[in-house]
Amino acid sequence: MRRIVLSSAAAAVAATLALVAASPASAGETTYKGCKPGNVCLYNGDLSESYLYYQTSGNVPDGKSFWVIVNNGRQAPGSDHVHFEYRPQGGSTWYSKCLHFYPGSGFMLDRRDGAVGATIRNMYWGGECS
Repeated sequence: MRRIVLSSAAAAVAATLALVAASPASAGETTYKGCKPGNVCLYNGDLSESYLYYQTSGNVPDGKSFWVIVNNGRQAPGSDHVHFEYRPQGGSTWYSKCLHFYPGSGFMLDRRDGAVGATIRNMYWGGECS
């Protein structure tokens, strides 16, 4: 009788582990175009691993340039949105921007269509975009 109970318990544990392994990844647990989970990433060109040149789970230092910026941060209320200012290269005006975390809309700023990259400043992790 004891062997049957142990076998049933082992089968239940194995079934539970199989369900956990089959669960889809949640936000911030998937590498996106080379951008590791929990990071904000800068690309100098196309949105691909070969153009990824800077990534951090902290704040991007002022003065870094980018063509595309991606927020692959982990969902965490109050600290999962990327707030920053950017200035198009050759311009003098700074624009405020906030990026939601991946996946979903609003997790990236893509400057490639305008054929002008940008410079970043005052980046920080914070709450919801306003």
